[in-house]
Amino acid sequence: MTRPCRIHIIGGPGSGKTTLAHRLSSTLAIPAHDLDMIGYASGAGARRLLPDRLADVAAIARREGWITEGIFLWWMEELLRRADVIVWLDIPWRIAAWRIVARHARASLAGTNWHKGLRRLWRILRHARRYYTGRAITPMAPDDDAAVTREATAVVLAACPTVVRCRSTRDVVRWLAQLHGVAIGTSSP
Repeated sequence: MTRPCRIHIIGGPGSGKTTLAHRLSSTLAIPAHDLDMIGYASGAGARRLLPDRLADVAAIARREGWITEGIFLWWMEELLRRADVIVWLDIPWRIAAWRIVARHARASLAGTNWHKGLRRLWRILRHARRYYTGRAITPMAPDDDAAVTREATAVVLAACPTVVRCRSTRDVVRWLAQLHGVAIGTSSP
């Protein structure tokens, strides 16, 4: 295994994508990109136009090294194609739900919550649950993010040869240990 320079992290809400991306970025000295910032104005506002998103994704994909993280599927095919490794954080719904609630509480207490209030948290949990329990459906458009589910993710990633599927924190730790061995030259090819 050679050290990856282009890493794409995918998974549902609360799966740990952003945390892993920041950790890898710091460890490997590779810039991380939150795809919510490409998909939505300021990361949580109005949805950006598809041509603008595709242009930003193409600009990242052309770079020598990058880490991207997001839930999205169809408008990021170029990242999936160019990634040295795709890390799928496929954790159970109960763990994701707990993380979403904890993150919401921490952000609220810190005064940094973009999605204030219990009503908004409830909507986020309902949306997230659809990802984890919904069926794969055909997207209505190349940017139909509402059609993204765990099942749809499995279908899309089945065609990708470089997927590491992590179903628990333990799986992530194992993969990081393997990656760390490669990064410092202690692992055999």
